[in-house]
Amino acid sequence: MQAYIEEVFNSIQGEGIHAGTRQVFVRFQQCQLHCLYCDTPRSRTVTGSCRIEKKSGTGEFHTIKNPVSRDLLIKAIEELWSPSTKHISLTGGEPLIHADFIREMDIEHPLYLETNSGLPDEARKIKDIIAIASCDIKLPEHNPACHYEELLKNELETIAILNESAETFVKIVILPETTKSSLTSAINGIASIDPCIPLILQPVTSVNRVPAARLFELMDFAAEKLKDVRVIPQTHKMLGLL
Repeated sequence: MQAYIEEVFNSIQGEGIHAGTRQVFVRFQQCQLHCLYCDTPRSRTVTGSCRIEKKSGTGEFHTIKNPVSRDLLIKAIEELWSPSTKHISLTGGEPLIHADFIREMDIEHPLYLETNSGLPDEARKIKDIIAIASCDIKLPEHNPACHYEELLKNELETIAILNESAETFVKIVILPETTKSSLTSAINGIASIDPCIPLILQPVTSVNRVPAARLFELMDFAAEKLKDVRVIPQTHKMLGLL
């Protein structure tokens, strides 16, 4: 089996509750959404090449042809593994588009899924092999898809599926214009699944900062229904890492 992959490298997880953890990142190509703030736009579509880091942590790459076979990917992951590395981060793009390929990876290292949560049927295929699930919920102001209500329904279904067997948390990117009203449906949805699911509010990484007062306001609003609400920025951007 083969998959279209953008890049494979070893770095430090910069988002969510496992920020600071060393991981091998497998960034898949293709995404069904078009969020305004996307910081990996090149991975939205299929290309004929994939870049693989030559040596763990160096940031130096060589290029191979797409699609990439399972055996070649496993070899690259093992060569990039290091003593402090903890997980394989399946990111994108949208990794759930490649659920069948992920199912066939059959690797002993823990799988850390970073998903936009929009494909619940694909999530069902791999829920039992995922150790940690970082699940996004998009907001209307992100302009992620033409039919927002349908997307939110799918996101909440995916979160419920993965929460059955994986350590699951939810991440929502906060824009300067984000308000309590745009968060309401997402918060109510998470609470209906499990109010103990951690919620990470992630201020967008841009020149237009989200005011601290707005973050405090949104944290308190979310915490009225959820037990674990945190603000964590993209720390890898602060460190200048991939």
